[in-house]
Amino acid sequence: MSSHKRILWSANDPGGMNAIMPVISALVARGDIIVGLATGPAVAMAKQKEIAVKNATAYSDAELLEKINAVRPDVFLAGSSSGNSIDKKIFRLIPHVPSVYVLDFWSNYRMRFSADGDDLKYSPTAICIIDELARNEMLAAGFEDSRLHVTGNPHTEHFIEDITRDRENAHELVFISQPIREVDGGKYGFDEHLVLGHLIRAVQKMPEPFHLRIRLHPKDERHKFDGLLGGRVSMSPAHSLEESLSTAGLVVGMFSPVLIQAATSGKRVLSYEPCLTGEDPLITNRLGLTKKLTTELELNEALGKYAEGESHATALDVNKLWPKGAVGRILQVIDSLVPPRA
Repeated sequence: MSSHKRILWSANDPGGMNAIMPVISALVARGDIIVGLATGPAVAMAKQKEIAVKNATAYSDAELLEKINAVRPDVFLAGSSSGNSIDKKIFRLIPHVPSVYVLDFWSNYRMRFSADGDDLKYSPTAICIIDELARNEMLAAGFEDSRLHVTGNPHTEHFIEDITRDRENAHELVFISQPIREVDGGKYGFDEHLVLGHLIRAVQKMPEPFHLRIRLHPKDERHKFDGLLGGRVSMSPAHSLEESLSTAGLVVGMFSPVLIQAATSGKRVLSYEPCLTGEDPLITNRLGLTKKLTTELELNEALGKYAEGESHATALDVNKLWPKGAVGRILQVIDSLVPPRA
């Protein structure tokens, strides 16, 4: 039966957009009326997947409210972002509309729902979370249990579909950047600049054929690492993240969910977190499913073993951790707030 609900969706950050895209597609398929207002990387991501979206970057609050009123939404669906993001701007304009957020990762829980500090001023009606670990951590962080719904992350069910192994180059290492310095400052005891500096030194100790490609985060400034390029260090020429992962022999990052994506596709993966302060944000490190390194010596030793052919990859089966069916469970949450219309 067709649902015929009016649903307004919004996102800015890549992780949040990835989490809600499969849900948007399912809502469209069942006949709901869907309108998207997005900013940042989410706009291009939606267009790439042929999801209709309006770029709200330049909208004033008055213009934003005009667009919202034209939709008359029954439900507001969003991917979370830090700071005074577009979803928060919409949230405060429609306090009477039931809201559903889909969480994409196990970190910065309070920051995602706060504009300044961690006041939880933007707590939605329902938060769809990945697993019981996230629930326990969010309860400890002060979230109300009634708002939390364990659904899984829809993105994990599809994120290896475009990653292949037939073009893999064992000599190619890919660094997965994250805007840690800009977003988190010194919270973790390291950032992308420190990690990349250590990684470049380690790669230079490897035999000549080995080289490093840098894969920027969608929020990274284009010329962020220009001063480090040259010799065996270059930017990834791939047009997509999946293409970068497909050609990589070894994927190195910090705590990006891309490391889980790469490990799931059978890639060799290293998570380098020197001087880590606090709990590890990467859940698969905590579960012992991805390789975590904490010192430059460990990094040098790991790359040396990789160069000698001693590193072997085993595909990570995320379905054992997070069962399929996340989209259906999220639709149930949406329908529990506003039942489908006949």
